[in-house]
Amino acid sequence: MNGSPVKLAFKLVRDGRSPEYVICDKSLNATFQIEARRLGFNGTEAQVNIELMNLRKQGKLKDCPTRNRKKPDPNRNRYLNAVLNAMRIIERQLGKNVDDVICDPATQSQFDAMIQFLSPGASQFETQYAALSLRKTNQLQPEPIGQIIRSVTSNIIALTELDQRIKEVPERPGVYIFFDDQITQYVGKADKLRHRINQHISTWSYRELIRRIHEGRQSKTFVAYHELPVTLTPKELRAYETELIRSRNPEHNRAGRTLQ
Repeated sequence: MNGSPVKLAFKLVRDGRSPEYVICDKSLNATFQIEARRLGFNGTEAQVNIELMNLRKQGKLKDCPTRNRKKPDPNRNRYLNAVLNAMRIIERQLGKNVDDVICDPATQSQFDAMIQFLSPGASQFETQYAALSLRKTNQLQPEPIGQIIRSVTSNIIALTELDQRIKEVPERPGVYIFFDDQITQYVGKADKLRHRINQHISTWSYRELIRRIHEGRQSKTFVAYHELPVTLTPKELRAYETELIRSRNPEHNRAGRTLQ
């Protein structure tokens, strides 16, 4: 057989679509998986998808130009920040990159579940496709320090539930990120995460924020936290926070304010 079975399968099923489209469209991907195996590729679903992405990155799909382009999703801005935050936390939890997460059905399911928590009702296809598009256009740049210094635990909690769930936050060193469906609001670091986040939720402005959320005048807001190893030095903790500020561009840090 001449050529890669994965490339041949892609040519047979793609209907002019891009590799990213074939990976994210469940029906098309199921047909692609069947064809790849029929043509002799022995591997898992994740390996079939990753091989397709590798072929594209290696320039081996230049003879397969995208002719049937996906239409822009008019709802994209509603879930884009959810995509960014969901992918970032999964990257830190699993030590995988964007392609690996979306190409593997198991981690893809974790991503889908987190998206539904952050942006209920968002399309699985559109959010997966958005994640790959953000990576392709360098809007999901690697965060190297976060890959080197792996989090011990990571989680996301809705601000409206934070009072009741504050004891879930570890009393350990780490970083935390406040964000809503449009922007990253604030990034901070702490020697004791629970104590520092508790300081935020005890303020008047926090209570006012919760009131606006309940009244529908403020987007649903979340806090993500990453517990880091207790052996971390103050310099390493500061570097971790600095990397997050640089990559997430939070509104309050940018303005030189703390989130009260």
